[in-house]
Amino acid sequence: MRRYLGGLTFVVIVGLIVVGVAVLLNRAARLPGAVTGSPAASGGITVHEDVFPFAPCSDPDFVKTHPRYTTCGSNSLENVNWVTYSDPIIKLPRNTMVTMVITNYDSPTNLVNNYFLKPSGVSYNGQQDAVNVDGKVVTSEDPNAISHTFVIHSIVSSSQPWFYVAVPVAGSTDTNTDAAGMPNKPAVTTFSFMTPSQPGEYVWQCFVPCGSSFNGFGGPMSTKGYMSGTVSVA
Repeated sequence: MRRYLGGLTFVVIVGLIVVGVAVLLNRAARLPGAVTGSPAASGGITVHEDVFPFAPCSDPDFVKTHPRYTTCGSNSLENVNWVTYSDPIIKLPRNTMVTMVITNYDSPTNLVNNYFLKPSGVSYNGQQDAVNVDGKVVTSEDPNAISHTFVIHSIVSSSQPWFYVAVPVAGSTDTNTDAAGMPNKPAVTTFSFMTPSQPGEYVWQCFVPCGSSFNGFGGPMSTKGYMSGTVSVA
């Protein structure tokens, strides 16, 4: 009986630890308002994402010319030193052509999985599995030039259509920075994709180890809202 109670106590304690960690991670998540895109001249919509080596709100010089980022998030646990995408929550209309423009101020990081060197599920000016990087159309990236990835995916389910987009995001190599270390010239990656014809809930992630500990997959890589988020198709 004593052994049984000891085992039960252990299970309860482990359960409480798991719940506590989940609550803490949820509190630490960075969850600003959703981005929905704007009408594109050629039809469909355009969505802009910015990527930063640290929270732009902590850079006085940067916010002077980018007032959108003047204020940091309301979450007291938000880490302004973490690398981050600007808009982790994305809402898109179904059966719509989406042109995405990712403006990246972060530098290159070693890519550990060369699978993500080639764009997939996207196009640029009609060319399949191609993206535009700083004015140049490419179908594969140099692994030393990659900073992040933008990958939309989901667990296979009968309740929603399959949706997969994978794009390598080039890093900025500009050595001219402001006082806080933000590059003056970002790298810009542009591509398009069609959303599913039915509603669905998906996630997007970066698969480049640009975080802390755990071989680079901790910190911003494991906390929602920095290097991961959601894509809702409605």
